[in-house]
Amino acid sequence: PSWLQGKSVWDANDLVVNRLRTSGHLFFDDPFTHSYPHDWRSKTPVIFRATEQWFVGVDRPIQDADGLLPSASLRDLAMRCTQDEVKFVPGWGRNRMRGMLESRPDWCLSRQRAWGLPIPAFYYQSPDQFLLTSDSVRAVTRTIRKHGSNYWFEASPAQLLKHYDASTDSALPAWWTSAGPEVLEKLTKGHDIFDVWFESGSSWNAAVRQRFGDASFPIDLYLEGSDQHRGWFQLSLLPSLGVTGKSPFKSVLTHGFMVDKEGHALSKSKGHTIKGLFERYGADVLRWWVSSLNTDNDVKVDDAYFKLAGEEYRKVRNTLRFLLGNLADFDRQNDNYALTDADQTSIDAWALGELEQLVGEVNESYEKFQYRRVNEALFNFCNHTMSAMYLAAVKDRLYCDRADHPRRRRTQSAMFLIADALIRLLAPILPHTAEEAWDALHRSVEASSIHLALFPEPTTVRVDPHWSSVITLRDTCLKTIELTRQERGIDNPLDCSIRLSGGSEELKRFDCTDLADLCGISRFELIGGDDTLEVQDLRDEPRCERSWKRDGTVRLRTDGGLLSDRDAETLGLE
Repeated sequence: PSWLQGKSVWDANDLVVNRLRTSGHLFFDDPFTHSYPHDWRSKTPVIFRATEQWFVGVDRPIQDADGLLPSASLRDLAMRCTQDEVKFVPGWGRNRMRGMLESRPDWCLSRQRAWGLPIPAFYYQSPDQFLLTSDSVRAVTRTIRKHGSNYWFEASPAQLLKHYDASTDSALPAWWTSAGPEVLEKLTKGHDIFDVWFESGSSWNAAVRQRFGDASFPIDLYLEGSDQHRGWFQLSLLPSLGVTGKSPFKSVLTHGFMVDKEGHALSKSKGHTIKGLFERYGADVLRWWVSSLNTDNDVKVDDAYFKLAGEEYRKVRNTLRFLLGNLADFDRQNDNYALTDADQTSIDAWALGELEQLVGEVNESYEKFQYRRVNEALFNFCNHTMSAMYLAAVKDRLYCDRADHPRRRRTQSAMFLIADALIRLLAPILPHTAEEAWDALHRSVEASSIHLALFPEPTTVRVDPHWSSVITLRDTCLKTIELTRQERGIDNPLDCSIRLSGGSEELKRFDCTDLADLCGISRFELIGGDDTLEVQDLRDEPRCERSWKRDGTVRLRTDGGLLSDRDAETLGLE
């Protein structure tokens, strides 16, 4: 009314109360303090206004283009496709989203702000005389595509509707005909903008379908926070159902939010940003940390967690460095050793068998979006399978065998396959590290990016089925060696040997040098007799000055040094 026009909201409050009191319509008034909605960014009160809006009637029956669903509503379609067509990760997201859909009556599309994407509605003489048809929207779209969205605010209705032909518009409103030939000059532009969810909720069409065609639709995965079951997830689903009758996504992955160690929400307005973390730890460490989390729930953020992630990252990186460093003299084309069935009892075959299990587990985990399981599998492979077992065992042959010795080349060939596969598996989590390692492994600036490569396929190397028994035996040997060292004051495990009496026939097929290297000792002997395991002290025997092993072949050589047969041969000495 005129007596409120031009007044501020706060002044108008008193005017309304006084008006009601004067007219006799106010029974009682009393001021009280209550919780009032505030804008989260500016921290100022929100003003309520009652204005006309544009709505989508989510609960109203619609008819699709083929007339197949005459009685279904958008809500019915949404409930139907979220029942079993869409995969939700974690599974509770399904019930959460359906619970929000089943009680939704409508969707308010319009907002009243000075910025945003305009709703392309034109008005004639009254609010109910408006032009908003498929043809008029497409005409405006054609104009906006050429001039940009700001053109809506700069151009006249006639300029915006330059490509509009009313004579071919089957949905032309009735008032248009009686408005006369100058109707375009009499139109006014609407001032409402789209809800931002309508814009982002149409990205399946604008960012994917229009660019790459229907073959790319629906999209494989939508990923966002747990608040988006009401937001982006739901408001992408409704427009897609209205236009195509299909869900825009095959899968929806929901993650929790980051909170401080006390459980309080992080906020950019309070200065909580990750800029400092990038500077201290780097992007790959932060990505490694994220991959280690159970993101189904909220995630606590604290510096101690990043330090631990940094330590784990360095273990993975150092594993790659060791692999790459020991492949420096390896030419894949000329030095490759193809493992055969005869090598299935070798430690290299065992390592490739462990790699095959890793590839299967990681591929499956990636497919199921189980990134924490990926993280654990990759770290355990680097930290335990590689560093603590395989790489520790093959160091001696890598450093001390003749450069072109078949055993060394066999190990290098296995290490190349391991490095190649490991880098591929790490690439989604550690993109920068993986790219550097990939370039170093293939030693070519022309090599394509690791991020254009495929995940590794399982190896075809046969592995002796009794390796599991050997690994169990190794664990027993290590415990016995440690007890003996403590009892006899032996500092270096290479001053020890193992003599195993008895043992299975299958065990006798394994190379005793491999068994010794797996245990980190100088010798491993298999002899007949009852099943006994004895650790021997070798400190009275001569030690190779090159490998530090006491393998029973160490003697004085022609250069005056004490060397084992293997090391003397490598150096060309008698």
